[in-house]
Amino acid sequence: MKADAARIIVQGFLKGVFDVFDAMLSRHFEHKTVEIVEITLAQMEELIGRCPAVFQGRVKSGEGAALLLFSEADAVRIAGIMQGKESELPTLDNATLTILQELAGAALGGAVTNLRELVGKSAEPLNNVHAAVFDASGATALMDLVGPKPTAALFSFDAGEDFSGEGALVYSASLEQWVPESVLKGGVPEARKASTLTPDEVSDILRGFTGPGETPFAGAPGAVEQPRNLDMVLDIRLEATARLGRVEMPIAEILNLGPGSIIEVGHLVDEPVELLINGKLIARGDVVVVDEKFGLRITEIISTRARIESLH
Repeated sequence: MKADAARIIVQGFLKGVFDVFDAMLSRHFEHKTVEIVEITLAQMEELIGRCPAVFQGRVKSGEGAALLLFSEADAVRIAGIMQGKESELPTLDNATLTILQELAGAALGGAVTNLRELVGKSAEPLNNVHAAVFDASGATALMDLVGPKPTAALFSFDAGEDFSGEGALVYSASLEQWVPESVLKGGVPEARKASTLTPDEVSDILRGFTGPGETPFAGAPGAVEQPRNLDMVLDIRLEATARLGRVEMPIAEILNLGPGSIIEVGHLVDEPVELLINGKLIARGDVVVVDEKFGLRITEIISTRARIESLH
């Protein structure tokens, strides 16, 4: 483990994760890194014993993988907050994991996006994103996923309202190659430290777990599998639209439009742009330029309940 690179990776990764938690759970999460160490199989087994709820994903290019581990009680409460039913989700079963699956894709996607921007690399999505429950027998499969000599960052978090807990980030040693010498020597620029990033959640949520030729996600005898009926719909493609604004116009004005005409769409410069999936509002964000192309940086995610109701 390269200590300096590890600190930067953990900083960028956890900030991306908890930015997404803030947006999707409508609560502010404070987090603190407790310890960063290189772990062995035995230590992974111990981690799973304390935090059996695992979010896992692999970087699309194959450069590495990352895991987020939470205690059963924390994972159940997080799922309850997402549904507005904290007291009605008593166990970490398949129904709860289905709820957590959406958060897993968004949180890991946001983490990688934030980390890559932090170190100056182009953003790239994760694939094989999965939420599952593991016991000690699954430690070998998870170690195989992240590769030899992975790094673990133990962290604590506080979300107010008597909700605090702990967790762990485990990532492949190969990800430390993302941190260039310029960042290692000069540190992270202040502008990047202070920036608030939210991921392109939609592409991660709608991405299938495993595409043609990809290695399946880690499995284990102690894992609770995702219901297969959900897998069947995750590859369905939906139309994503960024809406700058809208205005009603009489037919006469529309017929008079020509090159050079200007239409006021009732949208202020500092107002967020709406992101719609199949015509349904799911998020808002700011327009950014990435590699000379327009993009949308998500700043607000519509609540899970509101999104489900919009589909009716």
